[in-house]
Amino acid sequence: MRSHTVILGAGATIAAIPNGDRNGKYSSVMNGLFENLGLSSLLDGIDLNTKSRNIEDIYSELSTKHEYKDVVQQLEKHLYDYFASLELPEEPTIYDLLILSLTKNDVIATFNWDPLLIQAYVRCHEITDNLPHVFCLHGNVAVGYCNAHKEFGVNDTVCPECGDKLRPLNLLYPIANKEYNSNDYIKGCWEATQYILENSYMLTIFGYSAPKSDIAAMNLLRNAWGSPYSRQLEEVSIIDILEEDEVTMKWSDFIYSHHYRYSKDFFSSYLGMFPRRSCETVFATKQLNFPPESNMGFRDGMTWCEIEEFLNDILFEETQTIDGKNYPLYYVKKNRNK
Repeated sequence: MRSHTVILGAGATIAAIPNGDRNGKYSSVMNGLFENLGLSSLLDGIDLNTKSRNIEDIYSELSTKHEYKDVVQQLEKHLYDYFASLELPEEPTIYDLLILSLTKNDVIATFNWDPLLIQAYVRCHEITDNLPHVFCLHGNVAVGYCNAHKEFGVNDTVCPECGDKLRPLNLLYPIANKEYNSNDYIKGCWEATQYILENSYMLTIFGYSAPKSDIAAMNLLRNAWGSPYSRQLEEVSIIDILEEDEVTMKWSDFIYSHHYRYSKDFFSSYLGMFPRRSCETVFATKQLNFPPESNMGFRDGMTWCEIEEFLNDILFEETQTIDGKNYPLYYVKKNRNK
């Protein structure tokens, strides 16, 4: 089965820690980020032309003025340190369920700087190693990189080739003309994401608002996905708290006709309803007319024990599937009644 690609924005991190992280800290969308993260004092005494409270507009203006070079450096350090301090709560989060809803055939491409998705990946690896690839399109505070050997991994680990400690990534900050070729890691993430997206059966956009400072990013994604008329069999899923008309208009270049699902929460999405079999189930439903069982997926408030018990049969099926073959259908009524 072809891949499922998931694009993450700041809204996904907010959904993952709605009550704050392990230490009561919160994340934020770009609009109002300074106030929400308690960083407003960084702008004291600075006369900005923009009246926007969006970090994209503020950072873009500061970065074009030489007299604010030190302010920009200070801002970048505070942002890096704040996001690096975030820790997942002990209980399962949306990010844990997202990781576990996909397999090695799939990809999560995130625009977020925070480390929570990487932390979720590490602890989900204790349940199964059949997990999706994760690409950090704007860098990530939890990822390190070896320039000499093009190896990457979690910060504070070492390069498997030379044994040197992996160096923290430089983040891409919200200016209009981002240099996606500025370092090998980010360039590689984009190339891999474009390749997988081009060959994906499903695309999910989770909490990503496609801000104006990401015009280049949107063009790269749009070119990889192609025209909606060339995607008449594929399916797009959008998870967002904004109203359906607004988000479908924003993503109209990716959606063919009615081939999309809109939901305001993860559990009502294809990933939440059909974890680890989203592509198989949607294909069987849309193309083969097999009715799905939509009430068998992840549930809000599941404990780690409940998650592992739920996944037991699904993971066993995967270990019994020959490489290169499709995983068995799991959420289709006809299949379950055999």
